Amino acid sequence: MRAQGQATSGKNHMAPTAASIPPSDTDAVLLARLVARDQQALRQVLQAYGQTIFAYALRRLGTPEDAQDVVNDTLLALWRQAQRAQAQASSLRAWLLGIARHKILDVLRSRGQAWREVMDEDGALLNHATDPDPSPLERLCQECDETRLAAALDQLPEAQREALYLFTYEGLSLAEIASIQQVPLATVGTRLHQARLRLRRHLAAAEDPVR
Repeated sequence: MRAQGQATSGKNHMAPTAASIPPSDTDAVLLARLVARDQQALRQVLQAYGQTIFAYALRRLGTPEDAQDVVNDTLLALWRQAQRAQAQASSLRAWLLGIARHKILDVLRSRGQAWREVMDEDGALLNHATDPDPSPLERLCQECDETRLAAALDQLPEAQREALYLFTYEGLSLAEIASIQQVPLATVGTRLHQARLRLRRHLAAAEDPVR
């Protein structure tokens, strides 16, 4: 099938590009066109969300080649499962990132690695939702350099760092993140709250090191 070939034939065809002008079609229209096997709709999805998927995968996998494979496989899954996505997806971006997460897990398994789900510092996830600070991540570190911020982020447990990334950089809702991480809504609120607390502690420690 030609569309499948386009979605998987290699890195040149599916290289993610940031869209300078977002497509005019809404997610609902794009999904309807995909169900009707419109190949141009798949290209529009790539233009709109390819860079998002690529960046998400690259942060976890570390290599552009593996991240690109995740983009290819995610778009192919959308092509094959367009009807299911149309029925299930309240947000196409969140649906795509959920699929991408599964593809990332496949790559990690092929490396003999695993997605590290580290428990919160009290040994268990809190059982109530915490209202996450809606301010951008940059406000946590208004005067620090990128190196210190990156070092502080690296200290976060994997699940907390992922939730913070999806919430802050991708602008996803708590419900969308819960769907991607496959955890209750309250758990996402807890992860975001504790991630911010840890970031503040790490950044404060970096500003005032023990002598």
